[in-house]
Amino acid sequence: MELLSRNSFSNCKAKSIRKKGFVPGILYGKNMDSIGVAMDKKEFKQIYSQNKENKVFDIDFNNEVHKVYIHEVQRDTMNDKEFIHFDLHKVTDEDFVHTHMPIVLENKSKIESQGYVVQQQLLDVEVKYGAYNTATHVSGDLSYLGDGGSLTVADLNIPQGISILEDMNSIVASVNYPKAYQTVDVETDVVEQR
Repeated sequence: MELLSRNSFSNCKAKSIRKKGFVPGILYGKNMDSIGVAMDKKEFKQIYSQNKENKVFDIDFNNEVHKVYIHEVQRDTMNDKEFIHFDLHKVTDEDFVHTHMPIVLENKSKIESQGYVVQQQLLDVEVKYGAYNTATHVSGDLSYLGDGGSLTVADLNIPQGISILEDMNSIVASVNYPKAYQTVDVETDVVEQR
């Protein structure tokens, strides 16, 4: 995928770039000045769907290949499927990625088929890892939990090379039987008046 310099546009203002079908962004990293860039809207959506904000990938800019990750995106407030800006962080072998990684709950459907309700309180965890680590998520196994059980950050299966920056006692998910609603018959005395 190729980045373009914002200076390659006749009008390099963000609004003008978006009208031409591009998403404006910025490329930055150690030992380099920040550079205003842009990418074709369709290409950026494809890159984002493949990499999200936690995976390092190659990008071509000024005939050089750069290792980057998406540090942050901004979306249109009226249509959250449309991106209006992105930040790309250029990395080296010594760099660390500091981001949020999604939590995948294993055996959730098995637990729910037994009549339990699974409530997930944390959808992702804050992590730090070497720029070239290929992990895409952390996972937690619910199969050993019963009624009233909970899965904490400390219980998650963490891929090698990933450091968790969350409180290890934070609850990720809990398992309970649904509350049963009982109907109560209310008896009323009818007093006949004579």
